[in-house]
Amino acid sequence: MMASRKRGAARDRILAAADELFYYDGIAATGIDAVVDRANVALGSMYNHFESKDALVVAYLQRRDQQWRATWESTIADCVTPYERILAIYDALERWVSERGAEQGCAHVAALVQLPPNHPGVSVAYRHKAYIRDRLTELVRDGGYSRPGEIAGDLTVLYEGLLANMLVTQQPSAVAGARRMAAARLAGRAASAV
Repeated sequence: MMASRKRGAARDRILAAADELFYYDGIAATGIDAVVDRANVALGSMYNHFESKDALVVAYLQRRDQQWRATWESTIADCVTPYERILAIYDALERWVSERGAEQGCAHVAALVQLPPNHPGVSVAYRHKAYIRDRLTELVRDGGYSRPGEIAGDLTVLYEGLLANMLVTQQPSAVAGARRMAAARLAGRAASAV
């Protein structure tokens, strides 16, 4: 039992170190030695948990995806109306920024820029982006809006543009503006359940 807990703690420390270093310094610029040093684990421990840097990158991107989903779904669960649930993506991002920061923009977009096309992390990043679009489509459909795919597509472009804007301007206050634009986009479509 104790060995299992220690193994889990080491894995968590490695992932936390990778998250910080990959996000702030870049995946390509961060070597395994830097992750091992930051996590305060032996190199062998790193390879007991992750067979390669590629495997660690995949785990890092999956972990961020799971954390984002949990933040977004928790925010959705706090909403009363379908309209609020659609706009919850912006509320979740505001929460994410206040808790974790977003100085480097989206980790998944950064991975797409840094990794070669055949890297296994690329498919994780694409799945993350597909999930956002698909979940927004579902929320818009549940809200009773016509053409949910079109509206969700527009909201996705707005969301992704917001992330890029935050990277360039370092202004988290842009989230409120994007939320207003999304609300205006929804107002342009009648919904049977707003």
